[in-house]
Amino acid sequence: MKKITLLILLIGLQYSAEALAWGGRGHAAICEAAVYLVKSPELKEYLMNKPHVMGHLCNIPDIYWKSLSGDARKLGDPGHYINAEKLGLKISEIPLDYKKIVETYTGKPNQTNQAQTLFSVPDEVGSNWWRTDQFYRLAIEAGKKIKENAAPKDYKEEQDDQLPYNKAFFQMMVNMGLMGHFVGDNSQPFHNTSDHDGYAANQGGIHSYYEDSVVGQFGPDLVNQIVKKAKSWTSQSFTQKNSVIENMRALSDVSASEIKDVLKQDPIITPSLIKIEKGMSLKTPAKRRPPSEAIKKMDSLIVKEMARSSYLLAYLWDEIYKASGSPSIKAYKSYLYPFTPEFVKPDYL
Repeated sequence: MKKITLLILLIGLQYSAEALAWGGRGHAAICEAAVYLVKSPELKEYLMNKPHVMGHLCNIPDIYWKSLSGDARKLGDPGHYINAEKLGLKISEIPLDYKKIVETYTGKPNQTNQAQTLFSVPDEVGSNWWRTDQFYRLAIEAGKKIKENAAPKDYKEEQDDQLPYNKAFFQMMVNMGLMGHFVGDNSQPFHNTSDHDGYAANQGGIHSYYEDSVVGQFGPDLVNQIVKKAKSWTSQSFTQKNSVIENMRALSDVSASEIKDVLKQDPIITPSLIKIEKGMSLKTPAKRRPPSEAIKKMDSLIVKEMARSSYLLAYLWDEIYKASGSPSIKAYKSYLYPFTPEFVKPDYL
């Protein structure tokens, strides 16, 4: 019984590690920065007063949904990452049809370990791009309903959360914010590899060290640094594709290419170890120098990676607003705050 419990714990730790990216501060910074990169005037005017709300929403999949049990974890966690190596494909070669991927590769050998079989493609390969696309579609669906309904006429209607106009606007903004989390995941290099924590490179423990501990060393101007970096770009390949999924795939490709750069800058003192004991893999993370030293080398890379997510996120927010028919926003005056949005099941499995 103890062995079974330990095995379940190890599996849970594996998937929870894959499901984290940039930590709470990083995700909030990415989404707050995106507010200042939006180009649609009316949408930007509204968001400029709500960067804290968008930062909160962009953390919901980590800070709230992970506190839930059942489907929220089983179905939700795979939306945070993509592991192309397990399919034996380059990121750019992964098909865009998720159901086709599941049908084609379920039961096939795991290409990172031929002795293993891919029993659950969603769990083992992930679905980050399709999760982002889902919230993109949901936001547009809600946005279109804004124009279909009458705006509130007075203060009482402005604060009526059940008024169709208010409900539609609220849902559009919530889905835009939730989408931001998964766009943020995509720029974290280790969310685009099966070696999500660096143990194959003898640098185990790099995931949380890089995305959380080192990010925590930034000063109060992190958002400003991200915005400044993103504004220095006139265009990016991951906003030039034909669909959300294709743009996300393009960003994954860029992010994964920088894994080697992060590992090169990793200030390890002693390498990590994996010890097989009674059929179990017992991991000892690498010993590292303090993150206060690492940030001196890693800061520019982290800002660049976060800026990519902010750049793509702002682009997608603009696209959502346009696809919704550019509805009038000025009439929305509700004080309703999205403390704990309900978990949304993936619709692409």
